[in-house]
Amino acid sequence: MTGADGKYSIKIASAEASLEFSSIGYASQTKTVGATNVINVVLATDSKVLGEVVVTAMGISREKKSLGYSASTIKSEELTKARETNVLNSLAGKAAGVRVNSQSGTVGGSTKVVIRGVNSLEGGSPLYVIDGLSVSESNSAGGTTANNVDFGNRMGDLSSDDIESMTILKGAAATALYGSRAKDGAIVITTKRGSKGAKSAISINSSVRFDNPLILPEFQNEYAQGNQGVYALTATNGWGPRISDVQNQQFPNFLGQQVTLQAYPNNVKDYFQTGFSTMNNIAFSGGGEGSDYRVSFSSANDKGIIPKSKLDRYTLSLNAGRDFSKKLSSRFTGSYTNIKSDGRPAQSSNNTNSIISTIFGLPRTVDIDQLRDNYEDPITGNQNFLTPTRNGNNPFWVMNYNRNSNSVDRFIGTYVLNYKPVDWITVTNNFGLDVTTEKRSLLVRKGTAGFMQGKFTNYDGLSKQINDDLMATIEQNNLIENVKLKLIVGGNINQRLIQTSQVEASGLTIDQLYNYTNAAAKNPTLGFSKRRILGLYGDLSASYKDFLYLSVTGRNDWSSTLPTNSRSYFYPSVNASFVFTELLKEKNMDWLSFGKLRASWAQVGSDALPYNLDYTFTPVSTVFLQYVNSTAIVFPAGPITTAFTSPRVRPNSELKPQKQNSYEFGTELKFLNNRIGLDFGYYNTVTNNQLISIDVAPSTGYYARYMNVGEIQNKGIEIALNVIPLKTKDFSWSVDFQFGKNKQKVNDLGALKEYSVASGYSGLSVKAEVGQSFGLYGSVWERDPNGNFVVDAESGLKKVVAGKRLGNLYADWTLGINNNFSYKGFNLSALLDIRKGGVFYSGTVANLRGSGLAKETGGDRANMITPGVVLKDGQYVPNTKEVKSQNYWAWESDTKNSEGNVFDAGFVKLREVRFSYAIPASVFKSSFIRGMELGVEGRNLWLIKSHVPHVDPELNFFNGGGAGEGVEFNSIPSVRSFGMNLRLTL
Repeated sequence: MTGADGKYSIKIASAEASLEFSSIGYASQTKTVGATNVINVVLATDSKVLGEVVVTAMGISREKKSLGYSASTIKSEELTKARETNVLNSLAGKAAGVRVNSQSGTVGGSTKVVIRGVNSLEGGSPLYVIDGLSVSESNSAGGTTANNVDFGNRMGDLSSDDIESMTILKGAAATALYGSRAKDGAIVITTKRGSKGAKSAISINSSVRFDNPLILPEFQNEYAQGNQGVYALTATNGWGPRISDVQNQQFPNFLGQQVTLQAYPNNVKDYFQTGFSTMNNIAFSGGGEGSDYRVSFSSANDKGIIPKSKLDRYTLSLNAGRDFSKKLSSRFTGSYTNIKSDGRPAQSSNNTNSIISTIFGLPRTVDIDQLRDNYEDPITGNQNFLTPTRNGNNPFWVMNYNRNSNSVDRFIGTYVLNYKPVDWITVTNNFGLDVTTEKRSLLVRKGTAGFMQGKFTNYDGLSKQINDDLMATIEQNNLIENVKLKLIVGGNINQRLIQTSQVEASGLTIDQLYNYTNAAAKNPTLGFSKRRILGLYGDLSASYKDFLYLSVTGRNDWSSTLPTNSRSYFYPSVNASFVFTELLKEKNMDWLSFGKLRASWAQVGSDALPYNLDYTFTPVSTVFLQYVNSTAIVFPAGPITTAFTSPRVRPNSELKPQKQNSYEFGTELKFLNNRIGLDFGYYNTVTNNQLISIDVAPSTGYYARYMNVGEIQNKGIEIALNVIPLKTKDFSWSVDFQFGKNKQKVNDLGALKEYSVASGYSGLSVKAEVGQSFGLYGSVWERDPNGNFVVDAESGLKKVVAGKRLGNLYADWTLGINNNFSYKGFNLSALLDIRKGGVFYSGTVANLRGSGLAKETGGDRANMITPGVVLKDGQYVPNTKEVKSQNYWAWESDTKNSEGNVFDAGFVKLREVRFSYAIPASVFKSSFIRGMELGVEGRNLWLIKSHVPHVDPELNFFNGGGAGEGVEFNSIPSVRSFGMNLRLTL
């Protein structure tokens, strides 16, 4: 492998040896060594791009021109251009049909990835495969899981510096060989390795970043806390007197001091700190005759924008290969990651431990420095509450004492053994192991509002996945003239185990002593799950004269989670590619450099969650009795020492595998010697026999029944356009456009008309409705036949109608635009991420408006007239009733009214910018340095366009693996990041 400047050095056994020089996009050349010690070669551009190779399902490398389906490859240079702690964020805007959402601004927070729309009522995530091993991607993001704390997702454990490429397999035909686990697409990750016969090299990549909130609310700074213009210390809001009108008076503050009111415009902004992060990697690579190695150490050390929040991640990885003989070779890849984080903030609407609701809810007259210095009584040690009624926690009390932390240890390893008994047969076995242990601690100090007696939760989790693939590859190029044949047959075994232990302890006797003997009540919960899939698969591919390709695959799985009579299921696929420009060589069509047509069809299956076939009983320590209390019976009770509950969901021994049918077709075109490239694709995917829980009558003794119901269709187009508008000897400008448009439709729900996919609160929910895409549902303003708001004649406020559709959940289309400019050693790149459509509900906006703190609630607070009409004597007439400003905004933001806080979710973001300079190699001619590059970089620098006030429309309240999104409640603000980067090659 050459260096960045094209220089190379290699040892050879004989002067009669030949060297082959090749590079993607160029025609290969072979040179005989002879007596010379220096061989310089200039490769000519291969206008047909014949050599481009893509890593596909099961780690099989194929020429890109042979693929009958869409596959996007993101190279290491793009993943590390402006690195993120969670490498998945680096995919945003870089692949058509792939939507990436950063869930929150929590340090090490979760990321959601959706490929070609949501296919299941229960949601789902792509399958992630690292060097042939499918790995765990558990996540806990947002307000519905993990006690409202975003602990991140497991793909955030990876170091982007160890990744050579990510190939995104989008359709069923591309992922069919992976079986039921890849119905939502697959992301195949290939890690970096050394080169055989290469000199030892050291590479260093070091970045320093500074972070601040991308967007904070705009506040009014005219009014103090209170009610209807009267000051009240008990109210943490902005509905008190106008500050300028009461300068001759004094009022008590949260410390009981009499003060003259004044606004502190930056009291919220000054709570957040400038985050600071460093990302470093050092890698040693090289190889000898028949061997190669790469050893890498990475660190990511983050201090978040929330004070006291931090994350430290360290990764040690090894990739080593050895050719024992011409017939036998092996490769080992392994990485160990250790993560420790502390101060992860809670976020939601129903948690008094939530930082954001407290900070954003601060009255404008509260001095943040005074809060910081006086969160605790120096004599008693008790909290200084924001109000005398103790209904508001001091954010610095929460930040210092109510800590949420976790630690993760993870090992991912594969061992591949290849044996070639003859030249045309290769037998490969790939054994892989993914083991993760995690500990979580959530503390609530005694004296915290909402949990005055204190509590703590300890969680221990173990996730272990074992995977083994045994494959035989048979290649024959001489059986039939001009036809190349390749047959792959194999078997797979995959086992996944999850084991959890959680104990919640409450009622602490001694303050800040977090052990079980100090707790009045303990509630332990144990969880265990094991599932296994056995699979047999085959792939037969043929090519004719390197322009016509056909591939047929089949796989049969046996799942441990399905009934005996339906646990075996088979799914086939077929894809074809036609490189038509090979037939036009004599037509002198110089303007058309490359042309290809592709088409594919596939069917894949999917199994159920474990333990839904028969009755499973769960041990409990308490029993809830309606209208009595939550702990009416506590065990041991009398002669009963251990009690068990029956399942809440009725088991179903007649479940069938979920099925997905998909077809796609498209074309790839290159013009003007590859100056213009176009990749267009259309796809249609239908997923039926959905495995979901359906509500049943309480008289059955259950809440729901698990069954096969529903059919969801996703269809759309994807366009990747690559243009080089300008190219000279020293300067080039290239632009990449990545466009995706997906239309989802629920075709069938059985006897149901709609199904609740995810719930928020107070009537707000995400539902699937027959004939529609997934949507956000809640209460809407009542309107007359002419579209005017209908106002209640008595209250003067708008009327609402519950249970109505508020809009489509997902974007109409997405577009990424990546510009790249280079001049000699200088390089500038900028990425725009654009999304059009969808709806977004913000609980944060509702709180800000309802509390009179949002900028739009300030100004003149004279009585208002709600625009609309009232029904009088059977006729709609203009509304003339006045209402107080506080009452108006309280109703606009009330939980009984969803529409008032629903916005268009579209946005335009400057997602990524990097400017760098590669110092010429001649500068280091006589030193140990081979190359150096200096750069400045940034991510999420500018929210250029948004329809949502006060918050980032990308935030998400729901779990990253579920179908729900488009809702946020007091989420941690998204982060803007900028810094410097140094890259060295030694």
